[in-house]
Amino acid sequence: MRAVIYARFSSDNQREESITAQVRACSEYAKQKGYHIVKIYADEARSALTDDRPNFIRMINEAKLGLFDVVLVHKLDRFARNRYDSAIYKRELRRCGVKVESVLEQLDDSPESIILESVLEGLAEYYSRNLAREVMKGMMENALQGKHNGGLPPLGYDVDPETKKLVVNESEARIVRLIFELYAQGKSYNDIIFTLNQHGFKTKKGKPFGKNSIFEILRNKKYIGIYVFNRSVSKKEGKRNNHLSKAPDEIVEIPGAIPAIIDEELFWRVQSIMDKRKRNRASNKAKTVYLLSGLIYCGECGNAMIGDSSSYLTKKNKEHKKLYYYTCNYNGRTGQCNSQKVRKELVEEFVLKQLRERFFAEKAIPELAEKIYSSFTSQKKEMGKEVKYIEKELKETERKIANLVNALANGASTVNSIVEQLKLLESKKATLEVQLQEWYLKLQDNVVTKDNIIAFLKSKKEQLDSNDPVALKSLCQEFIDKVTVNNDKTDVEFKITVVIDGGGGGNRTHRPEDKNRKLLRGQPVF
Repeated sequence: MRAVIYARFSSDNQREESITAQVRACSEYAKQKGYHIVKIYADEARSALTDDRPNFIRMINEAKLGLFDVVLVHKLDRFARNRYDSAIYKRELRRCGVKVESVLEQLDDSPESIILESVLEGLAEYYSRNLAREVMKGMMENALQGKHNGGLPPLGYDVDPETKKLVVNESEARIVRLIFELYAQGKSYNDIIFTLNQHGFKTKKGKPFGKNSIFEILRNKKYIGIYVFNRSVSKKEGKRNNHLSKAPDEIVEIPGAIPAIIDEELFWRVQSIMDKRKRNRASNKAKTVYLLSGLIYCGECGNAMIGDSSSYLTKKNKEHKKLYYYTCNYNGRTGQCNSQKVRKELVEEFVLKQLRERFFAEKAIPELAEKIYSSFTSQKKEMGKEVKYIEKELKETERKIANLVNALANGASTVNSIVEQLKLLESKKATLEVQLQEWYLKLQDNVVTKDNIIAFLKSKKEQLDSNDPVALKSLCQEFIDKVTVNNDKTDVEFKITVVIDGGGGGNRTHRPEDKNRKLLRGQPVF
């Protein structure tokens, strides 16, 4: 068996095993199993919560070349701390005939091992998120004391090494004042950048100013003395978007915690100008909502169809008007598909009509509610089995915890080992308790009733009748699985199969009326 080793050393916990130790343990394991090590992949100071691990991604890609048969990790949490990512990458490796083995958690292909692996990955994810929560507590305390929370301070400030608080850097502060004054005078970002470059001014990192850096400065409340903490939304896929803010009740603002650089009147005047410009841009860039985005596919080649538009000149008024379509993405890129464009409004009207008739007609709603309720009732039996399993697991975990506590009380010699086991078991217990409460809630008789199913469906009918494009798109995403457009018919597949008036299943072929077919398939009619 050709094996590779993947090792990772996180910056979030310096007590974790070094990469050298991980490689040594994996090498010894490979020797015992008779594996031949062909390569070692290692990422230093990287978090498994993100895909910002170049050597890990390289390993996944090289697995597709058939270079190795097994990936060795010291522990499963070296591979990924997120269960979703772990499942995705393991599936990619399985497709290449490659399996993942852990040195410390030696699991086989039995059902028990699959469950254990899931528990271990869940505990690792819990540990990571709990660690983030503890770090957040410390940062919150710093914020309440007006201390800098790390990272590069904003332009115009330095960090006092003794108090850890922000102090004004006067040579940079004049740049900040100039930026605010120019914007208040009606200058554009490009005008401001030109002026700053003429003076040779640079950002805090010593780079030329750009639109993003100007935006961040103009929106920063620190310049009027307000310490702002916990504003930006959490990282997603390893990146943080500083333009997106959390809900106001989650943001901590402490007035007077920082020396001000900008006068409040000037600051709020600038905010007003920025908001006005933003509204004007939005009104000028109103986007067309394509209700079937991500749902509509070409019946000729099977590829996704995308929104498109074209302009034409009217014969009567000589005005430019726009027509909107769905067109085969593959055909647009390669010209290798025989499919034709589909008029947006016609295919959308047709699909919405099917939704109305199949799910939201006066007779359809109670029949659909009955079917959903019957399905839920039958599922409750399986839910009960799951609850019994979790209850059994919880009792067993509590028994193990009690045994370890007794061992400590009786003066066990391997104290450190027992404490580590206790931590794992306590984490497992907490996870099981949460899962159990979730199942108890699901099993309550008043959670799902025919009446609240009907109320839910009626609220969706109101959404359908609202003609709000965003609401209609959301509704399509909820109820429609796929729309397939051929040159002679349109197939609509629903996520829910329901029989109404003996009309057959919900997943079936629907054809547009003959009078619409030419408009739907042919050239636009003006």
